[in-house]
Amino acid sequence: MENDRRLSANVSRDEAPRFDEPVQAVAPTVEERVEPVIGSPRYKEADAESMAKRLGMFVVEAPRGRLKDLVVPESTLRQLKSLLTKIKYQHVLYEDFGLGEIDPYGRRTAINLYGPPGTGKSFAGDAIANELGMGMIRANYAEIESKYVGETAKNIKAAFQKARATNALLFFDEADSILGRRLSNITQSSDHAVNVSRSVMLLELDHFPGVTVFATNLASNYDTAFIRRILGHIEMPLPDADCRSRLWRRHIPGRLPVQLNDGEWGRLVSETEGLAGGDILNIVVYATAIALEREGVACRITLNDFLLAIDASKRAKQEVGAPKNSNARITAGVGRTGE
Repeated sequence: MENDRRLSANVSRDEAPRFDEPVQAVAPTVEERVEPVIGSPRYKEADAESMAKRLGMFVVEAPRGRLKDLVVPESTLRQLKSLLTKIKYQHVLYEDFGLGEIDPYGRRTAINLYGPPGTGKSFAGDAIANELGMGMIRANYAEIESKYVGETAKNIKAAFQKARATNALLFFDEADSILGRRLSNITQSSDHAVNVSRSVMLLELDHFPGVTVFATNLASNYDTAFIRRILGHIEMPLPDADCRSRLWRRHIPGRLPVQLNDGEWGRLVSETEGLAGGDILNIVVYATAIALEREGVACRITLNDFLLAIDASKRAKQEVGAPKNSNARITAGVGRTGE
């Protein structure tokens, strides 16, 4: 004790602490670290900012597709027109005809477009919005999904809220990712979050009075609870010969320097059996590039250019796009000119 007093007495004034010197920052207190209390002004402000950011993810577009330009079988077109009639005459159906008494949720309209890639599902969704005079919100799963638990469900709510506020058609691409089966064996928090997102989607569909369109290549993955909430399931099949003929004419502009006779037009239709409209569009672009590379701007696109592009498209589907265990194959390299 005596030694401590001596040491204290020997400390000079210059060695004493200076209170005008900068003080080292200290860690925040527990009170400063806690999140805003739910219901507090700070919480409400943060929540409003978060919702505004979410709503900004979804942009209302003006649809450009027209139903008369949609190349599909007649049966598919009739289904689409029937659903459009249901939407346009909801007042007659559910009030004048009394369907509202037996179908309280009938005012919601969900349409499912399913089929192989490139068969016109996105174009059909665009055309439906145009036919109804509505804007269109494209909600892709890649944009909605979040790595943070609980955020995906909030993004789904925001998509419906934006569509409700703007009276826009809500279009979900890759819908099987959102409408997939709920998980029964939950082992981690992310599994629980998947089920919460599915439940939120079900609730939003039940209470959304607008139009929702889903598009998928894998409708078999849908949860059965979603299947019964969808008013119409419309298959978008691969085009038959008549549709392929119309697609070829549609995808070749009048200014494109094409050199084909009537028989060669028919050859294009027969050679593209098993391909979709999106494939035919890609073939036209690729064939044009082949001719341009060979002859320059004075080129003429011939049957052989198209056949080379068709062959490349079929080979890509076999070697790149098709499952390894698939038995379905598209014949490639048959009847090539110059071979």
